[in-house]
Parts: sequence; C-alpha cells; structure tokens
Amino acid sequence: MKKKYADFDKLNRLLVACFEAEKLYYNAAQDAQTTDLKRFLNYMTVERNRMSHDISNELCSHDIVPLKEDSEKGRIYRTWQEIKEALEHFDAEFIVNSCINRDRNNIKRYDELLERKELPDGILELLEKQKYQLEWYIKQAAQQPKKTPFVEVKKEEKKEEPPKENEPGKVINLKAM
Repeated sequence: MKKKYADFDKLNRLLVACFEAEKLYYNAAQDAQTTDLKRFLNYMTVERNRMSHDISNELCSHDIVPLKEDSEKGRIYRTWQEIKEALEHFDAEFIVNSCINRDRNNIKRYDELLERKELPDGILELLEKQKYQLEWYIKQAAQQPKKTPFVEVKKEEKKEEPPKENEPGKVINLKAM
C-alpha cells in the first residue's frame, strides 16, 4: 500500500513538523510571563498535539509506522541559565511571530499534499480541515498582546511648567504635615 500512495512519506514528515510546532508552543508557554498569553500558548500546544495524534492515527490505520523521533515535548533538561535567560529576555512578539511562521510553513506542507491528491480521501479531508484550523489559529495568534509586562517602557520626559496662580479647575496636591 505504501507504493500505491507515494505521499505517505510526506505525510510522515508533516507529522514531524506538527511535533516541532507543538514543542515550539510548549516552550513558549513555559516562558510566557502573562496568564493570558500562557493560556493561549498552552491551548495551541494542545491543538498541535491533537493534530499530530490525528495524523499519526491515519498513518497507523494504513500500516505505516509514524515517525516518533521528534515526539518529545519541549526541552526537558533546560538548565537554570537557559530558564533565566528566557525569562530575562522574553520577547512576546518574537515568540508569537516565530510560532506563526512555523504554522505558515506547515500550511505550505498541507497545501503540497492537498494539491497532489495522492492520499486517500479520508486523509485529504482531515488535512483540509487541519489546514483551515491552522489558518484560523494564525489569525488568533496575531491578535495576542505582544507587550512584555516586565519591561519598563521609557516615558517621554515632560517639561513641567511652573504652576500658574488662580488657574480655575486645577487640583493642587496637599501634603500632610
């Protein structure tokens, strides 16, 4: 059956790419500094895991062994220096954009498989569904807040004018003695 469908190898490579996307989202969620961003990235991790699982099931149902070489989540043995570095120099915009870029690359892989139409119809339907989900997730990721809360924003220095006497409506702060 493998000879009949030459694109099963490409489907297996897509599975590895889905694992890599899952790892990217997982590591980003571990490093995220706001609850909303962490929740979003964790949700994206779960979605990529579900997509990988669906592709893996389709491969198994056609008697093809799924590639598991990249199936571990994240980097398990991160040193304290790596964790410190990630927290000190966390750039939410860069992380979200790299996740979006990974998804865009995966969409190209989906398009290639869908255009060739050499896989069984059930798999093509699954890939079509997952492709549209990825496109929607990219739109959601683009809307995520991209400011890091722990980085101080430089404020423009305001030139204070001397207080004017008898200015109506001005609130004067009083100090307790």
